[in-house]
Amino acid sequence: MFENDEDILKFKAVITYERYYNSDTTWGVYGFYTNDDIPQYTKETKMDLPFEDSKEVDPDKKFSSLAGKMQELVVGGEYMIKARYKYDKTYGHQYTPIAIYALIPQTKESQLMFLQSIISPWIAENLISVYPNVVNDVANGTLKEIDYDLVKGVRELTWNRIKDKIINNYLISDIITMLKPLGVTYTMIKKLLTDEPNPALLKQQLEENPYILTKINGLGFKKVDDLALKLKPELINTTERLVAFIKYYFTDLGESSGHTWCSVKILKSAISNSVPECADKTDWLLENNEFLHISEDRVGLKYYHDIEMQIYNILLEKSKKQTDINISDEKIEQAIRHAEEEQGFQYVVEQLDTINKSLHRTISLITGKAGTGKTSIMRAIVKAYTENQFTLTASALSAMAAQRITEATSFPAMTIHRTLGCKGLNKFDFNKDNHLITSVAFLDEGSMVNASLFLHWLEAIDDNTRIIISGDHKQLPPIGFGNVFSDLIEMFDDTVVSKLVKPMRQAEKSGILVDANLIRENINPITEKLQPRIIHGELQDMYYMFRTNRQSLFDIAVKTFLKSVESDGIDNVVITVPRRKDCLNSTNELNKTIQEKLLGDVLQSISGFEMTFKLGAKVMQTVNDYDKNVFNGEIGYITEISERQNGKKKEEYCVVTYTDIFGKEKLIEYTKKELTALDLAYAMTVHKLQGAGRKIVIGIIDNTHHQLLDNCMLYTLLTRAKKRCLLLAEPQAFLQCIRTSHNKRNTWMMLEGKVA
Repeated sequence: MFENDEDILKFKAVITYERYYNSDTTWGVYGFYTNDDIPQYTKETKMDLPFEDSKEVDPDKKFSSLAGKMQELVVGGEYMIKARYKYDKTYGHQYTPIAIYALIPQTKESQLMFLQSIISPWIAENLISVYPNVVNDVANGTLKEIDYDLVKGVRELTWNRIKDKIINNYLISDIITMLKPLGVTYTMIKKLLTDEPNPALLKQQLEENPYILTKINGLGFKKVDDLALKLKPELINTTERLVAFIKYYFTDLGESSGHTWCSVKILKSAISNSVPECADKTDWLLENNEFLHISEDRVGLKYYHDIEMQIYNILLEKSKKQTDINISDEKIEQAIRHAEEEQGFQYVVEQLDTINKSLHRTISLITGKAGTGKTSIMRAIVKAYTENQFTLTASALSAMAAQRITEATSFPAMTIHRTLGCKGLNKFDFNKDNHLITSVAFLDEGSMVNASLFLHWLEAIDDNTRIIISGDHKQLPPIGFGNVFSDLIEMFDDTVVSKLVKPMRQAEKSGILVDANLIRENINPITEKLQPRIIHGELQDMYYMFRTNRQSLFDIAVKTFLKSVESDGIDNVVITVPRRKDCLNSTNELNKTIQEKLLGDVLQSISGFEMTFKLGAKVMQTVNDYDKNVFNGEIGYITEISERQNGKKKEEYCVVTYTDIFGKEKLIEYTKKELTALDLAYAMTVHKLQGAGRKIVIGIIDNTHHQLLDNCMLYTLLTRAKKRCLLLAEPQAFLQCIRTSHNKRNTWMMLEGKVA
């Protein structure tokens, strides 16, 4: 449509410099020259032309700048540009890009100019002399590897950087240009590239079936559907469109709510509301498909169904078998005595029973409310196996939860991803074809693990390996589809499941644990008249402060945090809230304020898309990064902020130092583009803190969190505190938590497992 707009200019241009570019916002400012006609330009520029003497400037070259949203451009690269002219009061004559297409250099000279923007001129000369069409060949997919012996100065690292730059500039940039109406960036299409790493083929797939874009987080079906219908209007009433919607609907249902099925009636209603043109094909599709599982009036993705039922059946069959692992009663009693001596108290009858049963079962599921000693009994179980020369792996979903296992048992634990030797998304060294070599596989905080990862872990376990899974099925359910641990507790009987119900003597003195267990059962622990400050427990460890002003809750939390840091140390204090952003009492707002209070005088900082990080800031990795070997939940400190030369421009970066429980340090570098993987760690969501604990926990709940307020969330919040908990709450928000039970997820395991 732009070609018919008289204001649109179309011209070829070569990029001369990059003034600024942010890959998260896709906003950039670039200098360029062109030989085509444009309304405003200069004949000279203070910025040197790349790779040529600026004193011998071609008089036909016209210089100006591009400013606006666009893909990342390469200095020295040639592009076909559609843009509008704009005069800016501050920056002068500019062009606002509408569409930019990378032109693959055809001549040896133009390819050399492009290469010199990435590598040293002499290395570029060496490469182009041996491979005179290198840029074109890589862009077309005909050259993937080179002979390093023939090209002086180029080795694998350099070659991979050259290839990535070519692919990103000439292929991925075309995809981003095509998808610009959706605001798609390079970061967003990384998921698609894991499924189809060849950008040329990916572009072809996108043109044939734009609905594969629904795989990208943050792109709802409506956005993708609008673009798909613009590209291919004939899709409006097709089965392809209906299938795309149904797959998106169930994927979103699983990832956002955890449900793996819904009623046929609800699905039909969703189809009528979102893709009404396809509604008449619904009945036919439900009878003729391979991707759905239908049972009576319930329907869901076959993928979800198969994963859930595989988990159930693996554990069911394994529970009927015996292994060759045997420990005598005498040696079990000895291990129990050693554990009791180390922890300084004796186990109660219920705990001793659970320990003994777990040491004689092939499959053991252990659950219990707060204060019943789930973690404590693992010390005895681990001792019994290790003292009798049996090997054991201990795992948890997050790095913080794994660290808690190590603190409680003195046995080195790892994240599930590390245990399985994760090499990428759903790619593990240990899997159904290559089992873990261990006598016992222990998984803690089982309620946190979604169905997909749970199955990967189970498939990697050998037939002769015992399995112990521990957790609290009344804590927050996992992020993602399924509710495996909770379902398994319901599915299996007491030959497999041990339920701890009796609080330990220490727990009975704790206001935190007593009140948390009342909340777990939807019972209000506040029986007295509401007052501004209430303290519960013989240990006086549970504090409540009720306010109707959200700013007041925020201010009290920050003030208490800073005071607690002085007395207990920064690693022993945390603020936790339900939401990460978009409200006052969110982790984003709390973290910004606390960082400023703690590090306001520090001048060095580095800015990401949403957050600025100061030197010395406490940070948390929020995603699994297999290349960097750093995983979700690991916490460290920014110990260096600096910059270095990267090709023709300077690149800012920071270094985060992570320290494990044994004092071993790990230094990880982050460029500005990679800061999206980091968050400040003074305040965390309840979900992020689950599986871990701090001496001092300060919680905030108010009515802006209303969609997340239930007894499960509040119970999890309180039980993160080891020594003292302060709950800051709006009275109505607190009452909503007490009254609202955690909604049970619709899962195939509960539906069909019971029948099986």
